Amino acid sequence: MSDSPKLDTREAQEDHAAGVGERLGTEIPAIADLDDAALRRAVLATWTAAMCASPYASLAEVPQSPLMLSRPLLWHVNEVNDLALRFLDLAIGHFELPADRDATLATAILHDVDKPLIYRVDDGPSLGYAPGTQLSDHGAIGADLSLRHGVPAAIAEMVRHHSPFASTGLPGTPEGTIVHYADFVANDLACLQAGAEPIHASFRLLRKE
Repeated sequence: MSDSPKLDTREAQEDHAAGVGERLGTEIPAIADLDDAALRRAVLATWTAAMCASPYASLAEVPQSPLMLSRPLLWHVNEVNDLALRFLDLAIGHFELPADRDATLATAILHDVDKPLIYRVDDGPSLGYAPGTQLSDHGAIGADLSLRHGVPAAIAEMVRHHSPFASTGLPGTPEGTIVHYADFVANDLACLQAGAEPIHASFRLLRKE
């Protein structure tokens, strides 16, 4: 990880962003699988903005979570994308739910887009946070960033509500529910693989008022 590059001219900033976007297209192949061209551009622009504003040169440098500092977020994002499509097939084929493929996949791709803006790795044993941010900002920052870069509001809100920090309940849509559980399954299995406490072990279900 290095400091964000000092880009003094608009041309330099645009060249840097273009390079970051090209790399992200390779790192997250599911972006190219989005059918809608405008959505594809908005999703890539959101991830590009997040990485350009972060100190990370690559998504492979961003840690997945405070419980797994050595595991790249890159792996997790692609795992969630894969699981979301598998769950989508189940939702449509078995449960006969009217789930939209592009909305599901875009939400999956973007669900952790704010982590490069929040997580900071230093020389200590624990994860740090960017000034003015904390772990509980996860979800809200990603949703707001998505909206600024042209992602439809319905998808941005599912990015917001996939996180228990930014909502008081599960997403109320088939697409959001798919991504929520794809995220938890991918994270919990990685925790078990790493010998860390699964995320479900730290949460308790509460009845809504």
